[in-house]
Amino acid sequence: MGHADTTDPEHEPDGPTFQPVFENRVRFAETDQQGIVFYGEYFTFQDEAISAFFREIDYSYGQMHDRGWQTHVVNAELNYRAGAEFGDTIVNELAVTEMGTSSFTSDYRARRKSDGEPLVEGSVTHVAVDLETEEPIAIPDEFRDAVAAFQGGLESSD
Repeated sequence: MGHADTTDPEHEPDGPTFQPVFENRVRFAETDQQGIVFYGEYFTFQDEAISAFFREIDYSYGQMHDRGWQTHVVNAELNYRAGAEFGDTIVNELAVTEMGTSSFTSDYRARRKSDGEPLVEGSVTHVAVDLETEEPIAIPDEFRDAVAAFQGGLESSD
């Protein structure tokens, strides 16, 4: 859905670029009695953004498994800015903002497509683990390279 554009105002000269990775239209089932998206649904949207990001960088969960590793979420946060309603289209954006030895943190944000209004922003941290032992392992270089190539840079927290 997106690739790094270093002329984009969201691009930090030495850092990652937010990329739109998927859009979703708010379904009635995702709204609460007040008629806005139930806050917990945004964690699902955030998770979908991570999956879409992996597809965008051409590094699927299947490839991780084939290479003997997977990720576990160890932290997820969201801050709410405005409410989306039934029928709104949401643009979900992601940028990997920290890459450590065995973990990476992705900043997430969602905007209403019609007016660009920020709805939520937050982050999610994953730890790379061995598929069999589930012990933390170093994130493979090919994954790091795919992330950096897609978003126009990579911050390291080492």
